[in-house]
Amino acid sequence: MRFLLPDQSVPSFDQLDIRSLKEQGIQILFVDIDNTISAYADTACSLSASRFLKRVKAAGIEPVLFTNNTKKHVDAVLAGRPDTDLMTFCLKPSPIALFRALRVRKLHPSQAAVLGDQLFTDMLCGRLAGARTILCGRVSQVERRDTSIMRFFENLAYTRMEKQGKIERRDGYVRIL
Repeated sequence: MRFLLPDQSVPSFDQLDIRSLKEQGIQILFVDIDNTISAYADTACSLSASRFLKRVKAAGIEPVLFTNNTKKHVDAVLAGRPDTDLMTFCLKPSPIALFRALRVRKLHPSQAAVLGDQLFTDMLCGRLAGARTILCGRVSQVERRDTSIMRFFENLAYTRMEKQGKIERRDGYVRIL
């Protein structure tokens, strides 16, 4: 369970303290798309997601959108997205895509952070890569069926962490203690 525990959590992506990340030496932020910055089946990048990505860039951190979905799906969901690097079909929780992106940029995993809404994909991927992990509250409760199945197992992990006094769940938000 310790390996699944994120380094920090935020109720929503737009409440992430970007300045603090920069002060910690983070130079790249891998941002999950589905249900982290975009609701399932959205047809355009939300204004708040677009502003968030621009704020990350303005702080001197490179935002990189990364997803297990296909480019076709992402193009449909994030039509008109800001100019950011995009990694699709990442096969999370495998950290291979993150390692590749870090190697190209000549960055160390300690200079990277992963922002996502799922323990068994986003957080585990970040942990396996050695990056900082930031759990984000979901944008929507509507999800793909396979994601809903994983949420069952995620709930079991959360329950165990809660009993161990490592997290607190309230109003759909997981707070790291």
